[in-house]
Amino acid sequence: MTSHRQIGDWFAHASTGFAVTDVDGNVVDANEALARIVDRTPAEISTANLFELTHPEDRARHRSMLEQLLASQIPAFVIEKRYLRRDGSPVWVRNSVSLINDDQYKSSHLISICEDISQHKRAEQALEKQEQMAAIGRLTSSIIHEINNPLEAVLNLIFLAQRAADLKEAMPYLRDAEEELGRASEITTQGLQFHRQSSYPTPANVIHIVQSVLALFKEKFRTARVGVELETEDAPELLCFAGELRQVFVNLIANAVESMESGGQITIRIRSGTDWQTGDRGVRITIADTGSGLSMETRKHMYDAFYTTKGSGGSGLGLWVTARIVRKHRGHIHVRSRRVAQCGGTAFTLVFPYAGAEGKTAGPHEHAA
Repeated sequence: MTSHRQIGDWFAHASTGFAVTDVDGNVVDANEALARIVDRTPAEISTANLFELTHPEDRARHRSMLEQLLASQIPAFVIEKRYLRRDGSPVWVRNSVSLINDDQYKSSHLISICEDISQHKRAEQALEKQEQMAAIGRLTSSIIHEINNPLEAVLNLIFLAQRAADLKEAMPYLRDAEEELGRASEITTQGLQFHRQSSYPTPANVIHIVQSVLALFKEKFRTARVGVELETEDAPELLCFAGELRQVFVNLIANAVESMESGGQITIRIRSGTDWQTGDRGVRITIADTGSGLSMETRKHMYDAFYTTKGSGGSGLGLWVTARIVRKHRGHIHVRSRRVAQCGGTAFTLVFPYAGAEGKTAGPHEHAA
């Protein structure tokens, strides 16, 4: 059998990073390309431990996949993760990892082929930021209408209060004005939450996140003649990036409204559930509409960047970003859709494990059925 040293010789001068390690991540052999990627000298990389060079936030996910490999549950795996350079800055890589049994050393070793994808990741992050700003922009009109309504009411109430005969007669108008100002303040607070983003996942209640999104869509629902029903059961908190989950719900709810040109109904259900793919307990959210449904072509490409059915009016990034955020939170998406006149509709079901963005599962897959 070919030894790991012979394999390493083949890749010594390759442009792609390459390493042979033991199952604990200690380097047995590595090429100069890998040393350059992680900003180490060939001597330093030869005595390094690749798990220790891995970004702390990515270690649990990598170890989870490695455990599956060592247990013969998978033949190999590919993972996108970050290594830390000498100065502590991250570099994004795509690692292809497989297991070999080395007869010469009577032990098992890992072969890792490492591709630097930092430039690709920077481009993706720029697109994500672009879509995040576009999502905020799409809400601007609804927020303006939602704030304008109570402000108009306040002006009318103040007018009536000014013409009251005395303070006793004016007080009911002033109390109503105070309530309307409170409503405008709440809408403003909900809108500002889309700009705030923690650097780390924090506990958040999905029911509250969805309610904050619905509050900003009230005027849009009214003008589009769309009814909304929110069904909730006890749903414990997730460790998540709440701002990103808001963006997911904005995308899905906005798409649902746009699919119902003559009005319709959106039903949102939030409850505890089990991810049938992983067995993890978590929160299940279903967003169903009575719209026109999705074609097979759309369902095939809807998670692709720049794919859109809205012509020049769509960026084609909404569902692409949605899928990436769900994947970041170790969640899964399942889609059911019927494209039938008068009785069509689409239902997106999202399942997030309670551990959310700090989970240890290998990652999601999007399914259309």
